[in-house]
Parts: sequence; C-alpha cells; structure tokens
Amino acid sequence: MITEITTLQLPADVDLRNPESSEAIHDALSRKVREEGARFAYYGQSIEEPRTAFTVVGLGPENTQKKHVSGSLLANTSTVTTRTVRLNFHPNPDPSPALNNNHHPTLGVTEVVFLHFPADLPNKADIMASIDKMRPVVARSSEALSLFDEWSMEEHTKNEADGEEEKIQFYVNLLGWVDVEAHMRFQGSDDYKENIHHLMDIQEIRRAEMHHVRFYKV
Repeated sequence: MITEITTLQLPADVDLRNPESSEAIHDALSRKVREEGARFAYYGQSIEEPRTAFTVVGLGPENTQKKHVSGSLLANTSTVTTRTVRLNFHPNPDPSPALNNNHHPTLGVTEVVFLHFPADLPNKADIMASIDKMRPVVARSSEALSLFDEWSMEEHTKNEADGEEEKIQFYVNLLGWVDVEAHMRFQGSDDYKENIHHLMDIQEIRRAEMHHVRFYKV
C-alpha cells in the first residue's frame, strides 16, 4: 500500500479545528475514501506554522500507480498544494497509529519530520544504521505513542537560492506524542541529549523540516 503525504499552503484565516474551515478538505478526502477505496485519510494543521497543513492518504492497490492523487483531489479547494511525497511503508503499511491519537480535541499530536537528502545517496545503509540508533531512545519514552518512518519512493526537485535545481529524496518520520509538551520533555531528557548526535552527525542531511500536527481522521 502506498501512503501519500501532501503539504498544503492554507489561507491566512483558516483554522482546521473549525468545521466550517475544514469542510472542503474533509469532503474531498471523504470522496476519496468513499469513491476510490482509499484505506484511510487524515488532515491536520501545523501548530508552529498554521498556514501549513498536511493530508495523509492510504491508497489501495487499484490506486498505487496514480501519482499525486491527493494533490489533484484538493485542486478545487482554497488550498495550494506545495508537495506530495509517496511512501511505501514496510513492514508496517498503515501509519494510522501515529496519526490517530487525538480523538480528544486538545490531546495527541504527531511530530512530522522531513529530512532532505541528495537523490544519489550511495550510503543509505550507513545512514539508516545511524537513524536506527535513535529507535530504542524513543521507545524508552513512555509518552511516545507510535513511530512510522520511510524513504520517499520518488525523486523530488528542489530549487536552490541561487536558482540551481537539486534532485533530492525525503526520509519521512511520523511520531505520535501525548502532547507537544511530552515531546519537549523528551528533548530535554538526558537519554535524548546523549544520543541525538547519531542524527546530528549525518552530514548528508541537506535540510530538516519538523512540525507538530494534530491530525483528524476522515
């Protein structure tokens, strides 16, 4: 199963916690689930950057050959699609546990991380070995709920400040937390501080994006 994570740019006055503001996105994703058999669909808004939102859609076998399904689906809403990243989560194909931890409107967030890497990465196994050293650190936190991570299936083009283009790939991490404060406590722990160098020492990372997002299930 393919999972698409689409990044959206919202109008300044949109608050997806408000049903009136989220109606267009909710209805579009509902049609996707109802008419085309999507396995799941979520939407949410960045807490740090409210004009940035995300949809996460699980595509069944009949849709896995289509590209940017989510982006085309939302074309008629007031949002602007900025990027769609396709992931093949394996061996855990459904990232819902990292997203569906927020039935209460004020509890449960997902840490959404995009790490940018060069597309022609010769040492992915070495990089994964470094990343894997952080897994037991996260697992030791009682406030970390679920972790799903995977590499993007396709190359993406990034425009540099000097106008040149670079082919990149993404390593995407979805990590559920009890709340934002729980994540902050984790980052302040000795366990985190003693081990975060495993990530910080990866020289191939071009850029890191991180958002706390409260996702809503369609």
